[in-house]
Amino acid sequence: MRRVLLALALIVANGAGAAAQSVPLRTPPQPGSSQTANLIFDAMMAVARSASTNPPASAAAALAYQHAVQSYNLGDDANARAQAIQALIEANRTPGSPIPVLRSTIPQTSALQTSPFPLAGASVAQVDADAFVAQARGAVAACRAVKSPNTAAAAEDLAGAERDDRAGRYLNARVEARAAVDLCAAATLAHP
Repeated sequence: MRRVLLALALIVANGAGAAAQSVPLRTPPQPGSSQTANLIFDAMMAVARSASTNPPASAAAALAYQHAVQSYNLGDDANARAQAIQALIEANRTPGSPIPVLRSTIPQTSALQTSPFPLAGASVAQVDADAFVAQARGAVAACRAVKSPNTAAAAEDLAGAERDDRAGRYLNARVEARAAVDLCAAATLAHP
């Protein structure tokens, strides 16, 4: 007996929940009685049209329409007009369309690289030393431009760095090139 009563209570509770979920559209005020009434009527028609073409937009428009009717019934014409306009906007919103993914017709190779990137006849240390020597050349040129007293010492370090770079002593080339840059940096900062 208890099970039967519990089952009946659950059925009644579920039925009440389902009835609460489906809210019918309220009838609008009589069209032609005011501009607000006409606007609310237009919103109702737009909600009905969008129900068949764009259901997600129709749901949002129906909510705004319900607010418009409720505001109108409470005598708040300004809010009723605003909600009716919002219902029209939502009802006429275009449905989102997915952006198609274009597939390439060119066969793609793997981007995974299994071996280190080949340097054109050089090692990483050589490329690094060449970069330091190039920076030292620029620094010495700037040193000469400002007629720094450190120009001779910097040029000597640059010449040593170039010799070491050609001989394959890349660590020595980096050290001497850095010394030339440091000498010229101090001089160029002192003479802007």
